Amino acid sequence: MNVKEIWLRMSQVNKVLPQYALQIINKLKQLNRMSCTTLQKCGLNEMQSLQFLNMPTHRINLVLKWLDNKENQMITFSNPQYPFLLKQIHNPPLVLFIVGRQELLATAQIAIIGSRQASEYGQKWTEIFVKEFVSYGLTITSGLALGIDGMSHKAAIANHGNTIAVLGSGLGNIYPKQHISLAEQIKQEGLLVSEYLPDTPPLPKQFPRRNRIISGLSKAIVVIEAGMKSGSLITARYAIEQNRDLFTLPAPLGNTAFSGNHWLLQQGAYLLAQPEDIIQHLECELSWVQSELVGEDIPVTEFNLTENKILGMVGYQATPVDVIAEQMQMPITQIISLLTEMEINGIITSTAGGYIRLS
Repeated sequence: MNVKEIWLRMSQVNKVLPQYALQIINKLKQLNRMSCTTLQKCGLNEMQSLQFLNMPTHRINLVLKWLDNKENQMITFSNPQYPFLLKQIHNPPLVLFIVGRQELLATAQIAIIGSRQASEYGQKWTEIFVKEFVSYGLTITSGLALGIDGMSHKAAIANHGNTIAVLGSGLGNIYPKQHISLAEQIKQEGLLVSEYLPDTPPLPKQFPRRNRIISGLSKAIVVIEAGMKSGSLITARYAIEQNRDLFTLPAPLGNTAFSGNHWLLQQGAYLLAQPEDIIQHLECELSWVQSELVGEDIPVTEFNLTENKILGMVGYQATPVDVIAEQMQMPITQIISLLTEMEINGIITSTAGGYIRLS
């Protein structure tokens, strides 16, 4: 049994946290033959052993065939590319199936979520906020659903930004069907993500579970518009459990479509009145982390005169390379070399529109 098959079978075993599953997988790699007895010796109980062994061979073959396409990838929990923030939640997926720009998993993400029956108010502010977040170099993450989710993906693409769609079905079974063309566009310009095998149909029970990944990937979650029975409140609860920053919009009183917004504010969510509210909040968080690191005697990066001048030009909105080169009166190749070194050191990051400052 090859390693990919072991990971696939383990992903179908219930009630095994990834950290423990990883230990079991390392033991299974050493075995030539597997039975209920040997699986139990490795740490699975009887029911889990049967789940491992009884995964249909045709489903495994379908996944392996899907992975033969170079644009399709499976990222395991032990892979260095597995998203750091997602790894910190209580029950992260053992494997992720992805199509698109894998590097987006390592970018700073803001989750934008809301009602499937979005109002004009919700659509207006989704487009305004997404446009501003994109200008700050943030990746827009959502769930590809109708309404606010789809609007946030479309707004990110329209503004030449990055977007990640987390599905509640397999990536070979796009849902909702109305967003097949949008998913195709995200596949080319952004990233599609799912924890489900590619042929998995869109079952209702999978969507609430999917929401923990949306919040788990993100630094902050924005609820644009939500009623009291909205699925967005499930994501909001995950965000609270995962210690993520939760924001919501002020909304008209008496409108039941926004009753979830008001409830979240009563529970302590941050009021989002303008895009800078999140940016300032994240900057304060970064400053706090930096001061904590300094207190532990970890070396602080020192900048030379040229780097200080560049930092004076690169703010929290994207600054194009040619603008920096012109103001510095230096060859663009030399500027790119300096910017690359500063990016490696975690001082700045590249975006579609240029470079932004991280601290």
